[in-house]
Amino acid sequence: MGTLRRRIAAALLTAGAVAMALGPLPASAAPSNGPDPIVNGEAFVGKKLTADIGPYTFYGCGGGKGPDFTVYWTRDGFLVAGETTRSYTLEQDDTGARMAAHVTASTTACGGESLHSNETKPVGAVNRATGFTGRTFELLTRASDGSLVLYGRNGSGWDPARTVGYGFNIFNTAFSPGDFDGDGKSDMIVRDSVGGLYLFGGDGAGGWKPARSIGNGWNVFDSIIGPGDFNGDGHNDVLAREPGGALYLYPGNGAGGWLARTAVGTGWNVMDALVTPGDFNGDGNVDILARDRSGYLYFYGGNGAGGWARSWMIGVGWNALRFVGGAGDFNGDGFPDVYGVDQQGRLLSYYSDGRTGWKGSEAVGAGFGWFTAIF
Repeated sequence: MGTLRRRIAAALLTAGAVAMALGPLPASAAPSNGPDPIVNGEAFVGKKLTADIGPYTFYGCGGGKGPDFTVYWTRDGFLVAGETTRSYTLEQDDTGARMAAHVTASTTACGGESLHSNETKPVGAVNRATGFTGRTFELLTRASDGSLVLYGRNGSGWDPARTVGYGFNIFNTAFSPGDFDGDGKSDMIVRDSVGGLYLFGGDGAGGWKPARSIGNGWNVFDSIIGPGDFNGDGHNDVLAREPGGALYLYPGNGAGGWLARTAVGTGWNVMDALVTPGDFNGDGNVDILARDRSGYLYFYGGNGAGGWARSWMIGVGWNALRFVGGAGDFNGDGFPDVYGVDQQGRLLSYYSDGRTGWKGSEAVGAGFGWFTAIF
């Protein structure tokens, strides 16, 4: 941290000061540096980071007239030009970088000192939870005739469903890894009957770029999912399970290819559904939910480095659902939710409390029973 502080301090000395307006301060207030700022928020492209700044930071340095300090943001130690507010929305250029917030006194009364937050983990690529057109919740479905139908949310209602592909019944697996090729748009990966794996890059409007082959021999797996950035390097990854229960991590390289795989678990064959909700417990790392054949639902916390933290049971009776999945924040409260389709074809939304618990559920759609894939 000392090297970073020196690097930032040097950069801040050359930065143009853009004042942040604060209320008037008592003229008699004694200067006080305050605590280092804390950065809150998920480190994923499209998400917002916010600097939590102590109420008495550099108190009185404005001579009782304010402002007392200026906020700066850095990307891997270099100033992000023009970013001088407490909140910063992560952009595609931030992928893989570590962000930090810095507060410097607005006058020399505090000696020109600065306070620095810790850096975030590497910013993850666009997560599946952003949908295929940038929405916070969006479902892509495959009908029995092979057509792809996109269901997007429009405020508290649904947009009209629209067909965004044909002929996808030749694939036995389809899922979204989020942004897998590094262009900032959510993509789709499919597998054919002989084990060929293909990437359909999203165009950001619900359509697709031409398919490209990204692997062979994937028919040895009975489940393939896209958890997001599971190893914390800023790029989205894939998890694949063998029928014997061995689970492997295939790290994405951020350009539609792969890094070396690693084994990340055994005994996963007791599960009949693997769900990828993103960060389900609010610690900034992507997690996995898994349903066993008795209908128990379990939370498996990712540690942000390609492994696991803790796990525990978070639900019962989930074997009543034909499909279970995660596709973002349905009710707009900032927490990723879980969807399910019951035997009657109703679409159910299960609302997360952001801490591995639930805030209730309700039916939000009907007629979803005839789809062969939902993600």
